[in-house]
Amino acid sequence: MSTYFGFSDECGDYQPNMGSKSLWKHPFYLRTTLLLNSREWKQLNIAFKSLKDKHGISHSKELKWADLWSLRHYQQNGKSIPIKHQLKYFETFDYHDLVDFVEESLTLINSLSDKKIILSYTQNKPNRSTNEKAMLGMHLQEHMQRIEMELQKNDDNLGVLFFDPVNPQKNEFFRELYYELFEVGDYIEKYSHLKDSLNIENSHHSVGIQLADYISGAFSAVLKSGDKTDYSRGVKMFFESVYPNLRRSSSGKIQGYGIREVPSSGLVRGWLNSQLAELKK
Repeated sequence: MSTYFGFSDECGDYQPNMGSKSLWKHPFYLRTTLLLNSREWKQLNIAFKSLKDKHGISHSKELKWADLWSLRHYQQNGKSIPIKHQLKYFETFDYHDLVDFVEESLTLINSLSDKKIILSYTQNKPNRSTNEKAMLGMHLQEHMQRIEMELQKNDDNLGVLFFDPVNPQKNEFFRELYYELFEVGDYIEKYSHLKDSLNIENSHHSVGIQLADYISGAFSAVLKSGDKTDYSRGVKMFFESVYPNLRRSSSGKIQGYGIREVPSSGLVRGWLNSQLAELKK
């Protein structure tokens, strides 16, 4: 029997019928799950803390992917970060060194012998009318299904899922939906390889959640490539540390296995295939 930890984090935002300003800010909504054998968690935690020591970052401080671009803005414009701003701690750090830290953190995933990455994404559109809870629920369902299918390769495997907290209302929504799917089932008749309760844990306490955030960031760089912003560093991180570790079919396919568009769309899937092929060149 093996126990697996699944660390899951969301990125971006989704609302029905988003306006042009919201779409510009959040063209995609993503959810990432990093699934790893619990036997390797301790060494991963030690290695991640060692990286923080190397870069002079306190173990209790969390650097999010989105923080990198905020820090870049402050530093390139020579502006001081307000005292009460959450990024004040990182004011004396060079932005480039922090990008290196994130890249080195992602490479830790390559050192794990038993791991899988699952990504789901929604391409936001102005006329998408699905309500927020329904959309977020579809993402959760996609991850639960793929974790269950991955772990059922051994009858005794067990997966324990950890989510980054969003707000009390969403946290409770995810807990209740998770439990409902666990009890009733869906396409998966029975989630017999998942623990019966979803865990919510603070991201700044969790190496797994922090890595899931970096995975989401690297994938978002792939999704957004093509506009006027340079996402090449994030794309590089994706192909070096995310792409090789995606869940795959027995024949090596990632679409539908390690990456899932929500809702299902052959058109969107074709677009991502083209995007990946172009960026690989």
